[in-house]
Amino acid sequence: MNISDNETITFTVNCTMTRRWASQFIGMITYMQQLGGNGSSRNVTFYADGDGDYRPKFTWDDQSINIAKPVTYKSGDTFFDAG
Repeated sequence: MNISDNETITFTVNCTMTRRWASQFIGMITYMQQLGGNGSSRNVTFYADGDGDYRPKFTWDDQSINIAKPVTYKSGDTFFDAG
């Protein structure tokens, strides 16, 4: 971890997705914020049905952010942990 990895940054993410998925996605990031505020550790799962209508498009304004690669288990589940 670089010393700069601990600095606070502000960036904007733009997202395009269907409304029914947007409510689930906002619920997930709201819960992530709540857990961080409480100092709680939990796994948060978001199920994306690849053959369904979940086809999000994301862009963000800070291209200097390194994109983390997930740890992938034999089950196909992926895990991200900056900790």
